[in-house]
Amino acid sequence: MAAAGGAQAGGFGLREQSSYYQGTSFAGDAAGGAGLASMFWNPAAVSFAPGLQVEGNVSYIAPHASVDVLRATGPITGANLGTYGVSDIVDNAAVPSTYITYGWDRIAIGISVNAPFGLVTDAPCNWSGRYYGCYSRIYDVNVQGNIAYKVNDWLTLGGGVSLNYMDARLSQAQINGVTTQGIAYGSGQVDGDDVGYGFSLGALFTLAPGTTLGVGYRSAIDLNLSGQVTLFNSAATAFQLLPANASLSLPDQVTASFRSQLTPQWTALGTVEWTNWSKLQQLVVTSTATGSSVSVLDLGWRDGWFFSGGVEYQWDQRLALRGGLGYEISPVTDEVRNPRLPDSNRIWLSVGATYNWTEQLSFDFAYTHIFGQSGNIALSPLDPANALRGTLVAEVNDAYVDIVSMGVRYKFNAPEPKTAALYVK
Repeated sequence: MAAAGGAQAGGFGLREQSSYYQGTSFAGDAAGGAGLASMFWNPAAVSFAPGLQVEGNVSYIAPHASVDVLRATGPITGANLGTYGVSDIVDNAAVPSTYITYGWDRIAIGISVNAPFGLVTDAPCNWSGRYYGCYSRIYDVNVQGNIAYKVNDWLTLGGGVSLNYMDARLSQAQINGVTTQGIAYGSGQVDGDDVGYGFSLGALFTLAPGTTLGVGYRSAIDLNLSGQVTLFNSAATAFQLLPANASLSLPDQVTASFRSQLTPQWTALGTVEWTNWSKLQQLVVTSTATGSSVSVLDLGWRDGWFFSGGVEYQWDQRLALRGGLGYEISPVTDEVRNPRLPDSNRIWLSVGATYNWTEQLSFDFAYTHIFGQSGNIALSPLDPANALRGTLVAEVNDAYVDIVSMGVRYKFNAPEPKTAALYVK
């Protein structure tokens, strides 16, 4: 499960959980449909198709963002660090996802394996903003089990429980001390991992034949990333290891979607999503031995919002075409942006298709281009958390993302209904 790369759902979230729904910029993703991945956003949308179904997806994410430094100074001395920026600070990644469902008449169950979060930003540790970050990586895997119950013809309720593993690494240049011989320059690296637990709830309303409204909730997940801080001297040789931990609360999320078949060929879809990123105000790394803070990263994020609309056209029995447009409000603003995650508001433009090879085997394809906004970075020791990081004034430019995704779905033969045997004397 490759779960590290450019985050494409605001903050360090990953939206790329389905090739089918990517084709509409994730419009309608919590309202059910042919794609099994709807249960990621809404556990009530587990497929009720009889028998066993499986789906696998992989999305290749190619983000780009440059950090152009206008002014940078070092800590304590205020030395001029020049204007050496980073031409592309965000790494590419492949993000897979897997879904398995089994349906009966009124009950359906499902299991999914996903990467809801992930990030890699990578800058050489001699760039002008090195005291604010060199390398940042978040690797995440989530396994969730869902169950849905069809209360009646118009209401289905669902719930799920999840297990989430996260591994993180952060590095930066720093001052390791002051001696009689002067300032000891070097770098520091924080590593930590943990397992947390969460839940999801959802409802799916059938408002009319071919029209559904889905609402799903994914809970927050509390983690205590345990690991160590490694200190390196100016020759990049490790000279001290400190046991450390950092508390991190992954945000809860609400997704509401509709799906309405207007004609036998045309279907309209829409989604509104809220993510509670304002839970993340600081990341404090604490020494396990002393209980004192080793490093503090001020985030100051606001809540994130995502809006999308799309259409699907059934070309014939085998081929369906779709497209969608989305707008995302980032939790990161100009006031708090830093080079570890140079996020900004963005526009999504997507196209996709499904080809039914047989009645049982289907292929999904999607392509997305994301237009990111430019943004400013303005960090200084006026924030106490940056007292030993100097000053960084920069611009984030040329921000965009290309995403290519492919999915495969297979329906195993549904079990035949049992019939009473006829005995003839």
